[in-house]
Amino acid sequence: MTEPRVLFCAPNAIRISHAPSPDPVWIRDILIQPEISEEQCKLRAETAGGCIRIKNVQGEMILQVVRTISSAPEKLRLILHIEPGEGFYGWGEWFNAFRRDRGQVMLKNRDAIALLQGRFTYSCIPFFLSSRGYGFLLLNGHATRWEIDPHQGILAIEAAGPPMDYIVINGPSFKEILKTYTYLTGRPPLLPKWAFGLWVTSYPQEHQDAVISLVQAHKEHAIPLDAVILDYHWEERFHNFKWRQELIPEPDRLISELKQQGVHLGLIFTPFVNKENGYLLKMLLQTLVHDIPPGMVFADDRALPEYKAARAKAYLAHDKVSWWFGKGGMIDFTNPEAGAWWNGMLRPLYDQGVSFFKNDDGEYLPEDARNSCGMEGREFHNLYGFYYGKAIYEGMTVLDERRPMIYARSVWAGSQRYPALFLGDQKPTFECIKRTMRAGLNLGLAGFAYWTADVFGLDGKTTPETHMRYAQWALLVPIARYFVRPARIDATRFPWSHSQAVEANFRKYVELRYALLPYYLMLAYESWQTGLPIMRPLVLEFQHDKRVADIFDQVMLGDRLMLAPIVETGIAFRRVVLPEGIWHDFWSGQSWQGPAEITYPAPLDKLPILVRGGAVIPLGPVMQHIPDDHQLDELTLHFWPPYPSGPLDRTATVDYTLGSATLYEDDGKTIAYQSGGFSTCTIQTTQETNRLTIAIAPATGRFPWQPETRAIECILHCSEQPHEVMVNGNPIAATYDQVSKETRIRLQCLTHDMTLITIIH
Repeated sequence: MTEPRVLFCAPNAIRISHAPSPDPVWIRDILIQPEISEEQCKLRAETAGGCIRIKNVQGEMILQVVRTISSAPEKLRLILHIEPGEGFYGWGEWFNAFRRDRGQVMLKNRDAIALLQGRFTYSCIPFFLSSRGYGFLLLNGHATRWEIDPHQGILAIEAAGPPMDYIVINGPSFKEILKTYTYLTGRPPLLPKWAFGLWVTSYPQEHQDAVISLVQAHKEHAIPLDAVILDYHWEERFHNFKWRQELIPEPDRLISELKQQGVHLGLIFTPFVNKENGYLLKMLLQTLVHDIPPGMVFADDRALPEYKAARAKAYLAHDKVSWWFGKGGMIDFTNPEAGAWWNGMLRPLYDQGVSFFKNDDGEYLPEDARNSCGMEGREFHNLYGFYYGKAIYEGMTVLDERRPMIYARSVWAGSQRYPALFLGDQKPTFECIKRTMRAGLNLGLAGFAYWTADVFGLDGKTTPETHMRYAQWALLVPIARYFVRPARIDATRFPWSHSQAVEANFRKYVELRYALLPYYLMLAYESWQTGLPIMRPLVLEFQHDKRVADIFDQVMLGDRLMLAPIVETGIAFRRVVLPEGIWHDFWSGQSWQGPAEITYPAPLDKLPILVRGGAVIPLGPVMQHIPDDHQLDELTLHFWPPYPSGPLDRTATVDYTLGSATLYEDDGKTIAYQSGGFSTCTIQTTQETNRLTIAIAPATGRFPWQPETRAIECILHCSEQPHEVMVNGNPIAATYDQVSKETRIRLQCLTHDMTLITIIH
């Protein structure tokens, strides 16, 4: 085996490569930062005696590679030494596990339908975090097998081909590891502001009049909506990107009517260009899952001119691949000319008013595929989703500074640069709720900020209970989309299905999502700056609390809101583990001191939500959709104290551990923020004995249609009635509720001036 190259990636990251220089094209596409000098790095590698020992500059062992073996050209092995009790997180979008301390993980992207999610996943990522405080990224696209054997004290990695090339990142905190990992492979850019609203897809595709009727029904039921994604048969052929006249006879009218309702349009496609029709498979699928509009099982779905053009120009990674609706070629998205050709066919749809595309599939590439990067087909298979998303996302960047967004199913390391993705096909069951929680948190630990656990999953009838519990979880994840089916197939999936109580539950959590928009924007800014995910496992925030190491069914929305969804049927209470600190009930204001375990009452319409003591949570108004020029000019700032509800702690100056927030704003729809077109505003709270001060700093930065003034309501939870309230030294009226123990202060602020609020008790 080639003598290893030791490369220095970041102050806390070192790379060991047994491959010759220069790096292949695909590694240069994944790693976006230049190397640094040895003097700038705090890690060292000792390579004597056939072992590689990664140490810090103090000589402390970070990781020992016991040995490397090349038993055959197509089978490479790497053996890592592990410690007793060591646990591991990551490897991509896994539904079947969160923390692992034994067993195997097979990394090969598959079409992991619900029945197969115990063994397969759509998106494998060869990156993990260890409870010992290091991260490990294998730069190898081949199928790999990772076996954790605590009895022998090893983690054995077997790859189906070269290179043996890896990066070790020292934390020891998971947050530091994730910041460095995303520094090297890319951080999530911002989504269009409207993308934080509710989306819907009807499956299979109905006539455009039914689409409009669904949007109108949302308005009639006062349930917000921001996007509709049309399912496969919006298109005449797969794929010629022309409207199917039987279903979408007047696309301009459809787009116009949606726009009038504030709803954006997305379209689905796959990376295939059909040469043959798959009538037998279509008949089978129609019988089993009813996924084709009536009368279209025997429709001609061949895109022969497009197939011939792609093949003649050598744009195909493979000439003949079977998928759901036929057989054809898969586009080689490593080829910039092929990507430009594909995006050229999309451009008229963007110009017509389509906002984004859902780039489905990506896991079907055969092992004898070809590409312009010189990879083997076996290596290209796992990397295909990365290049697929990269080509479509970057193809949008030429559109009048429009903020790009895709909606992918198959990804790899670095794909967090091309948001967003969905967690594949689920069912409306409690087991699927748990699967999506694991998968989403695993993705977050690989730098993915934007993903969706589709409300109710792809198909399957809901009950009132599963409808309500699934909505409580999936409406608050980073992207919220729900699936409906034509009423003739399944009438249980509409927000207004079942009963008024079920509808009220759906509306309640959609409205909470829209009210939380300023908080989501704050977290999105943090993800763009640091790589930290919007939704986080408890272990990311409370790494030293061993009680939370295995917990996946409680999650943190940012660093200050904890969600504890109900994941079992027939449950009206649930056990909640509280990390250290004060925790307040979002709904009632009741407080608990952690560390502790509590039994939280959760009737059918209640999602347990707790607020970390000292948190500042910005909320906005509930809207029926998020306008393109939406401003944060109307805010409610919730202040939760770092002490339990009850009399004010006057013992000493109190340090607000989370007593600040940074509001983030930009124009919401262009990439101008990447060149400084955004604004931030810091809100800081301090307390001295009986005096609480809230400082709303002047906004820094400017962007078009930035508000010059804000209407702000401050709500102080768990407080005593104030003796006096002043704004910039002038007395102001405040209201106090004896029951809720809330103080409310309303004021108008100048966006670019300092505002000081003083509350004296």
